[in-house]
Amino acid sequence: MEEVSSTWDLDLLTGVWVIEIVVGILVLVLANFGLKKAMRYLRRRSLATPHDWKEKLEQICYLPMHFLLWILGVTYVIDVLGHHFGFSAALNYLDSFRNAAVISCLSWLLLRWKTEVQNSIIVKNQIGKKSIDPGTAHILGKLLTIIISVITLMIILQIIGLDVMPLVAFGGIGAAAIGFAGKDVIANFFGGLMLYISRPFTAGDLILLPEKNIEGHVEEIGWYTTSIRDKEKRPVYLPNAMFSTMLVINSSRMSHRRLLEVISIRQEDFPKVMAIVEGIRQLIVADPLVDKNLPLHVFFSEFGEYALRIHIDAYSLATRHDEFLQFKQEILIKIQKVIDDQGAVMPYPTSVMIYPSESS
Repeated sequence: MEEVSSTWDLDLLTGVWVIEIVVGILVLVLANFGLKKAMRYLRRRSLATPHDWKEKLEQICYLPMHFLLWILGVTYVIDVLGHHFGFSAALNYLDSFRNAAVISCLSWLLLRWKTEVQNSIIVKNQIGKKSIDPGTAHILGKLLTIIISVITLMIILQIIGLDVMPLVAFGGIGAAAIGFAGKDVIANFFGGLMLYISRPFTAGDLILLPEKNIEGHVEEIGWYTTSIRDKEKRPVYLPNAMFSTMLVINSSRMSHRRLLEVISIRQEDFPKVMAIVEGIRQLIVADPLVDKNLPLHVFFSEFGEYALRIHIDAYSLATRHDEFLQFKQEILIKIQKVIDDQGAVMPYPTSVMIYPSESS
């Protein structure tokens, strides 16, 4: 009778742990189903806010939450099996592993949210809805990545039982040694940080580096290097530390382009030179792309060796290179017409050949 009772108790206990596992799996399946439903609901709600991080809320949350649910489910099953089969040594580390996994998933979720917010800010700037400068968004995103990663690592080390204070103290000594060994890397990192803070240029700007004879558009300001696409469409990678000592000309931020020309006419047309000067001045003043608030000079400047020189100096509001070339082309065509209307002629190179006389 006692043997029957003990067998019954053993079967009952066996059935209990099996039921616990089955219930845990069912809860996991239901939780995943509820998570999918919640994500679909959030997606429908976020469709009303285009070009916003809320539009990607499902993409941000689903994968970390899905992974977290599976971690919790697997650790629950391992916990039940461990208690039933007596794996007490393994269970000592199970709680630490579970807690570390929860912290890691939450950190992962924050990093994905940070990335989507940063991308949303950049897209809004591209379509004209400026909230935060893209350069500022990049530097804040990188700083947040470092902060989240460091805090997550410190919490996980604390969870698994390591005392982080000696590690921090040792890290200070190690940081000094690493800083001395990798001073170029650190200089480039802080050089990039200063580029983000001072913003002498941002991604997309056309810059000129006279000392390196490089001109091109900035593609990316990275942790270590800045990439520039030059006029030949070749990528050029420059260490960020170079920009602290190098002259940088940002052509994308110019307010005007200078029209500086010297027009020549024949010396025989000297009686017409003042009429030509006045005609050129009037056509430049009448052009809507010429800034009349800045100095505008049209003067007969010198007697050349073979021609009369007319000096033109004005500032155009057309800052894009193609627009300025179009403006300059139209001005030069009009100047030619002014010279033709006055009956004058632009000089051209001539040579006179003198033949010796037959008597000589």
